[in-house]
Amino acid sequence: MKLSTRLHTIFDMVQPCGVAADIGCDHGLLPIALIQSGKCEHVYACDVRKGPLSRAQEAIRQYGLQNSITTKLCDGLQGLQGLEDDVEVVVIAGMGYDTICRILMKGDKQLKHYKQIILQCNTRVEDMRRWLHQNGFTIDAEQLVKDHHYYQMLSVHKEPSDMREDQYLFGVYLDRHPLFKEYWTYILEKQKIIIQHTQPHHDGYAAAVEKIKTIEKKLKELD
Repeated sequence: MKLSTRLHTIFDMVQPCGVAADIGCDHGLLPIALIQSGKCEHVYACDVRKGPLSRAQEAIRQYGLQNSITTKLCDGLQGLQGLEDDVEVVVIAGMGYDTICRILMKGDKQLKHYKQIILQCNTRVEDMRRWLHQNGFTIDAEQLVKDHHYYQMLSVHKEPSDMREDQYLFGVYLDRHPLFKEYWTYILEKQKIIIQHTQPHHDGYAAAVEKIKTIEKKLKELD
């Protein structure tokens, strides 16, 4: 199974387990790869939309994996209720900050049962880390990839932990990542362009200037 760089990175982060679940499975590529590789014995492929789930079901049939991958039409983690003793790893990828937070909040009672939750948030990753910390999660691994866009992946589990303010922005484990300097140089230039076209009295201007200073300081520390 050929995976994109983004999906392959998520695949690599998944800890070998008996049962995993992919929330928002789209075409079912990740569940198929997890079964084919032997990394998981069974995978639940879940999606809230009939179209993507139908495409996943077709792909699963093509690979003859109907007995190893169970599809579920459900909203977030709702389709995994009652399976807490079976599912060990959950992947929630390719969604925005608000959607991921909503899924985690609605499935709050289930989260302590999972040994690993992998999150790939398309927006507001800084806020995602802050929310996780404030809601009793530990970030145990992170990845940064470039696949047309830059993506950050977080591996977490339900256990309180300590985090510094700068780790919300830069991550807990990423400052030695090969792409770290390239990524934050890119973000720095974007921020500079934004304030060039923003009036000083505008909402967010002061925060953007402060963010530029923070990024510049971090990059200087890496030189």
